[in-house]
Amino acid sequence: MAFKASIFARGLTMALLSTAMLTGCINDGSSSDLEADGIARSGDIKAAKVGSSYIYQSDVRRAAAAQNLIEAGELIGADDPIYTDVLEELIDQRLLKLAAIETGLEAEAEVKRRLFETRERILAAYLVESRLEETVTEDSLKQIYSSQSALRQNSLEARVRIIRVETEAEIKVAAEKLAAGEDFGKLALELSIDASKSEDGSLGYVSRVMLADEVAEAVFSTQAGKISEPFETQGGWAIVEVMDFRKPAQASYESMRAQLKQYKTYSEVQNLMTKLREDKAVEIFVNSADAKNEANDE
Repeated sequence: MAFKASIFARGLTMALLSTAMLTGCINDGSSSDLEADGIARSGDIKAAKVGSSYIYQSDVRRAAAAQNLIEAGELIGADDPIYTDVLEELIDQRLLKLAAIETGLEAEAEVKRRLFETRERILAAYLVESRLEETVTEDSLKQIYSSQSALRQNSLEARVRIIRVETEAEIKVAAEKLAAGEDFGKLALELSIDASKSEDGSLGYVSRVMLADEVAEAVFSTQAGKISEPFETQGGWAIVEVMDFRKPAQASYESMRAQLKQYKTYSEVQNLMTKLREDKAVEIFVNSADAKNEANDE
């Protein structure tokens, strides 16, 4: 499997999910027992009171998870040092926020701009999270694993030795000596310019995708235990001995799961962004004149 993703998909995935974690513990600190910042608080346990607002135990847990101090969803008690340290940080943050409100900073243009940007990042991150929850499931990962396993089992690896020389005349000499019964490994050491010459010309087990096209064609059209006809390669001529074939080893789902999840995550983010760019018109202004004309048209 080629586990590749575009740069924008990789960057967007990591940036947005990081934003989601870092902003997950934000709440306005309303003094209502049932609601804070529009979030239902019924049944949530208060951790501290700051002025007339409250910080809740769920806020502490989410903040601790955002700092990778605990696993997401892990419960920690008030006697845990992590809980105490994180709660103190949230208290400081709440004090600073209340002081900023009291001094009228909410009305500052720069504050409004930053709040707008933060809201945009949170909404974008949550959309990505929601999509990944729906699509990156155990069933979807197992489906990818099964399809790739079937492809691997239908492919072959060949155990190969190669002699590579510079000219057609040299490879004909090598072919004649092999036909006369001379040892392939000995000839590889004597004649070959390939880096494998010191290993009796051995490349070990190789798949088709590991070889240059002309070498792969020669290898996989030659029967096991046979030597190919001489053929031209980039920068010279070659002859190969195919010792045997085998099906590639099968990796377990458990050993592949993390890689499969990464591939599926990047793939889904890339698909999402491709669809969004198709659905919405995006125009990039390459110079100030274009931007000015656009502003005048509004």
